[in-house]
Amino acid sequence: MPQLPREDYKIIVRPREGLRVSDHGAARIANSVYQAADIPREAREQDTICPNYQQNIIVVSNPVEEHANRYQRIACIKLGTQEFEASAYEAAPENTSKGVIRGIPLDDTALDITANVITPRNPTALVDKRMGNTTNVIVLFDGYRVPSYVKYGGALTRCSLYRKQLDVCYHCGRLGHRADVCPNPNDKICRGCRMPNPPENHECKARCQLCDQDHPTADRTCKAMYKTPFLVRKRRWERSRQEQENTSYAAQERPSNANSASDQSESFPRVSWADKVKGASAEASSDQKVAKLEEDESGQSTVQKDASDQQRAASSGQSTVQKDASDQQRAASVRDTADRRREPGAEAKKSKVPGLSPRSPPPIRLIVSLESSAEDHFTTTKRCRAHFHVRRT
Repeated sequence: MPQLPREDYKIIVRPREGLRVSDHGAARIANSVYQAADIPREAREQDTICPNYQQNIIVVSNPVEEHANRYQRIACIKLGTQEFEASAYEAAPENTSKGVIRGIPLDDTALDITANVITPRNPTALVDKRMGNTTNVIVLFDGYRVPSYVKYGGALTRCSLYRKQLDVCYHCGRLGHRADVCPNPNDKICRGCRMPNPPENHECKARCQLCDQDHPTADRTCKAMYKTPFLVRKRRWERSRQEQENTSYAAQERPSNANSASDQSESFPRVSWADKVKGASAEASSDQKVAKLEEDESGQSTVQKDASDQQRAASSGQSTVQKDASDQQRAASVRDTADRRREPGAEAKKSKVPGLSPRSPPPIRLIVSLESSAEDHFTTTKRCRAHFHVRRT
């Protein structure tokens, strides 16, 4: 059935005497309802009539209270030349919930029940109605909350959430409608074995269509014949949605939590099961682990220092070799200079001392050079190199 306006009055019309709503069109059903309620054509613009073929009822929606009262007074529907008995009532409005109180005496009339229930002591109670000829009374409350207790006069009565039963016809044995609006009064089936038009002394092995148990379909002991209340479905939906949101939020926060947990585990090491058996405390185990970490760090620092010392020694050895090579080059250059000066022609050409003849022997020049070796480089560098020049006069 389509969605109807939430603010409108909802009137349920239940036809009887075998009227099958599905055998007639929606327009014909609407005209018959308008005529039965005596609604003029000019005032029908805001009214909506929608047949429910599964439950074999007629739903009327309108925003005018006067029209709603007229629809509730329908007692007969005329289709062509046939007239069918009918009953009408107002359905529960939106944003309401139903509860059941039990143990109400059968002697209490409808007025007595209303006077005991619809009072300032029950501020959310709107309407009450007895369930047939039983001691149970349905109470309609404002909002989506059913109180746990209702004050019936001066007595505090337990109130439970109303659970609607699945529509089952005990007249024809079919599901989807009730016996008072049965469209098939002459076509019956067995509720146990689904045999059509069974005889009066029919015996069979019953099997329920709802729960597949060994009892007639929708028996009073069947637990599957009750519908899940709207409040329960609403709460389940809200709970599942909240769980999904929490799961998605936890999935987003999981990396940060993992990092924090790892950091905490590193800063506060846990005690192993072996330590627990031995009676060791968390502080002792943590101190041992810290000491081990310090030893590892000291060992690493020692290795690093040795490596740096080796690098320094290698660099100093290279510098020493370079210095020795430079000293050897200097000594070689000094020897070359001394050899050149020993040549007679060169010394004679350079010598311009008065009184010295060219044939005279060249002056004797003694050059003494103290050279150092690579092994005692640091000691010999402190000594000075002496050059002695001896010249004949």
